[in-house]
Amino acid sequence: MKNLSVLLAMVICSLGAMATNTKMYSVKTHNHEVVQMGDHIMMKNGKMMVMKDDKMMMLAKEMTMSNGSIVYPNGMVKMKDNKTMMMKNGDMIDMSGTMTMKNNMKGYVKMKDGKMMMMKDGKMMRMEDEMMMANGAMISPDGTIKMSDGKTMMMKNGDKMDMNGRMMKKTNMKMEK
Repeated sequence: MKNLSVLLAMVICSLGAMATNTKMYSVKTHNHEVVQMGDHIMMKNGKMMVMKDDKMMMLAKEMTMSNGSIVYPNGMVKMKDNKTMMMKNGDMIDMSGTMTMKNNMKGYVKMKDGKMMMMKDGKMMRMEDEMMMANGAMISPDGTIKMSDGKTMMMKNGDKMDMNGRMMKKTNMKMEK
């Protein structure tokens, strides 16, 4: 019984030490912006790489993030609502499940004349499919925004959102629960 108590105390101390070890890494994006991230998974040269405790290794099996998202070795990410997306080179996801998408750092979506438009690589095009922003918000082609906390909003003419999920211009957006 005494050995069990000592073992339990050692495990609790180890867990406490691991919980406080939140090393941050500076990661440079494609547009030379530096993002601070802790342990994370990144698509690098077509391979899913895990950065944990100062070590980078290939993702060998699926990994569940704290928000319930599952990251697979082939780059597929399954959100807790069962929607899926494929990571591209430079895309990152931290251990909480927050995405930082290399190719989506620039550009924006905009409601224009009742249609959702997307500015990408200097070209404006109509948004055809749902799109997930880096903060987890899902934008539908009809202008509905479903935030990661479950709240929904509707974009109005002239509203813009950057690819990180931040509104660029505020108007009277209607919040729904």
